[in-house]
Amino acid sequence: SSSSEQQQEQPAKIQETYQFHSPGGKVTFAHETDAEKSKWTNCEISHVGDVNEETKVKLGIVIGEFHDQLMNRMLEDARLSALAMNAEITRVVFVPGTYEAPLILENMLMDDSLDAACVLGYIEKGSTLHGEEMGNTCSLIFKQLELEYRKPVGMGIIGPGATAEQAETRVAYAGNAIRAAIRMARTMMV
Repeated sequence: SSSSEQQQEQPAKIQETYQFHSPGGKVTFAHETDAEKSKWTNCEISHVGDVNEETKVKLGIVIGEFHDQLMNRMLEDARLSALAMNAEITRVVFVPGTYEAPLILENMLMDDSLDAACVLGYIEKGSTLHGEEMGNTCSLIFKQLELEYRKPVGMGIIGPGATAEQAETRVAYAGNAIRAAIRMARTMMV
């Protein structure tokens, strides 16, 4: 296959220009270095998802349909990210927009066949505070549902207040949300 086909089969690249983020590859935390290990000998330190790496997590995705072209790319990034982590997306439900996601998310969290769920969407910058209100309301509900049902919910929503240009560079938020949900699910399975 051509290099362009191979490139399309990889999850989207994560932005690597954050001030306090180690770019590329595996991050090394201070407690993992030879110079710092001795400070932590009487303390159990773990990272979420470092357990059950072979366990196949099953996920559901709730995704907004309004920005279909962007959502198609985000869904593909989520799929590739799940495959890369030996996980499986077994259910996808498209909703008109983010505001309609909570009820469908709750339905997924009640489904015993799913270990985790993820919400994907884009709340664009508008001329009013409608998107901001919607984003604040929904993110709070998503977290409340996660805690109520004790199943991880990955948050892969671009915005609120993102421009189209910003959204284009944030397709990898889908993969980030999937990876976080998988890591949390594996930890919860212990």
